[in-house]
Amino acid sequence: MKFATVLFVGLALLVPGASLQAAPPAGSSHVFIAFTGGSVWTSASTGTCVWYFPILGDMPLSSLFAPDASGSPVIDKEHAYLIWVSDWSIQSMFNNTGFGGSSVALAIVPAGSATIYYSNNPTSRDWSDVTKRGTWGIPVAKFIRGAGLFHSPDNFQVTDKFYFSAPLVSSSAFTLGNKDISFRELIPHGITCFEYGQQYSTTETGSCMSMGY
Repeated sequence: MKFATVLFVGLALLVPGASLQAAPPAGSSHVFIAFTGGSVWTSASTGTCVWYFPILGDMPLSSLFAPDASGSPVIDKEHAYLIWVSDWSIQSMFNNTGFGGSSVALAIVPAGSATIYYSNNPTSRDWSDVTKRGTWGIPVAKFIRGAGLFHSPDNFQVTDKFYFSAPLVSSSAFTLGNKDISFRELIPHGITCFEYGQQYSTTETGSCMSMGY
């Protein structure tokens, strides 16, 4: 996991569309989320992951990011109304050698928790210390992040992949894009995420689908 030169890069950005309806709860795999961001390493085996969301269901970019002087949304973590924050640790494993002689480097990320913060003034956040989050906004959703397995065909030199599920345990309503919504309505059971990045780097990117009933 990793933090932001280009926080969670290489995503196709959402074309502004219709506003998200906060009506009936989403069904199985109805809501698609794309994230970008990264992590601050706090030791050789621990860190804090921060994401922002260029795609969140069918929300337009103007509802997800604060605008610049021209009125256009600025798509970066500094202007993101919503950020995902999760503290994590990682445990290296021996390489797994297959029958053909090739090996895959493995590492375990134990289960933890995650929080989504909302701020209607995201440029006021203080990023100087990831352990001090008093300016990061109001917690609007909390998750139990399941354990996951990092794996890489090149010993984490260029690529790695990480998959995990995160059941939603609590949420509160907030206003986004002139609509009152909550993550309990958007993703009532939580999300399953697919993350791509480089170990000991600062960037990661990926996507999530809402968990089914």
